[in-house]
Amino acid sequence: MATTISTEEAYSTPPKISSCGVSVPGNQQHLDEPSLRDLSRSNVFPKVWSHSTEDKNLTLYGFRRFKTTHLVNLRFLEEEISGLDHRIYQAGLSLDNGTLDRKPDRLGLRCSHRDANIPALQDSITDSLVLNLRHLLKDYDDALASFNKLMAMETFSLIDDEGKSRERNDLHPYEKYKTRLVRADLGTRATHDPIRRGIQKALQRFQYSRTLHEVDTDKEQGTISHPSREAKKLSYQNTALLAEVLSRILASLMAGAFMVLPLIMVSYQTRQRDHLITISLWIIGFSVSVSATLRASNLTTIGVVAAYSAVLSVFVSKG
Repeated sequence: MATTISTEEAYSTPPKISSCGVSVPGNQQHLDEPSLRDLSRSNVFPKVWSHSTEDKNLTLYGFRRFKTTHLVNLRFLEEEISGLDHRIYQAGLSLDNGTLDRKPDRLGLRCSHRDANIPALQDSITDSLVLNLRHLLKDYDDALASFNKLMAMETFSLIDDEGKSRERNDLHPYEKYKTRLVRADLGTRATHDPIRRGIQKALQRFQYSRTLHEVDTDKEQGTISHPSREAKKLSYQNTALLAEVLSRILASLMAGAFMVLPLIMVSYQTRQRDHLITISLWIIGFSVSVSATLRASNLTTIGVVAAYSAVLSVFVSKG
């Protein structure tokens, strides 16, 4: 039998905010919440559909990272586990009857602080504590592993995609410039290339400067957006691809310079000692450059420098 709610009863309870952020009468919240949720989904669906069928890869595969929110969640879990960890340690220290003085103290328990009033063991170590600890540790470990993978994913700035950037009217251009999105279609970054990263940041900084200039122009003209710019095609800057190409070109030029310039200098020298000094200085300079610009492992760096030294030594021996 259907329940009838009068107008007086509906407004007798203060209105509440539903999960969709819509204010509804308290007595009707449970009845109307599904329809309100469906209404919210239908309102956001056009934007979701547009992003899911976009031709541009940045819009199609770009997702918000929520870095700070992930960190807040990890800190909350850390604090909860810390409380249980303290409780367990205090229960363990209460079992010590001088045995710590007779065996190696690997964990440094002799110096551990002991609470004045430690609860009884049956009150401290309970089934509910063990179950809660298991759930928290599982959530903590999964969150840490997921966050580690998330931070290794390829990123780009929100300001690179002008279409998505314009949708975030709540953000200042600098906030858009600092907001990072992840590329779901690209693999994780196995190594960190400082040259590539520096080029990508420079491109994003240029895009931010251009956007900030447009905002300042709009303020001077007293408009929110210039009509001529609304009609033009939205800018789309794939900084990851551009930085990859430019860094490869720059690395090739640097490698060529380190090979050609010492050979040119050696060709104008007649004494063997001058050859050795020149080659030694270039090898040292190459070693420092590789170590500073490429975050390679020590073994890889030694191998690259050894190969470079072998090539130059051939020309010295023939000189």
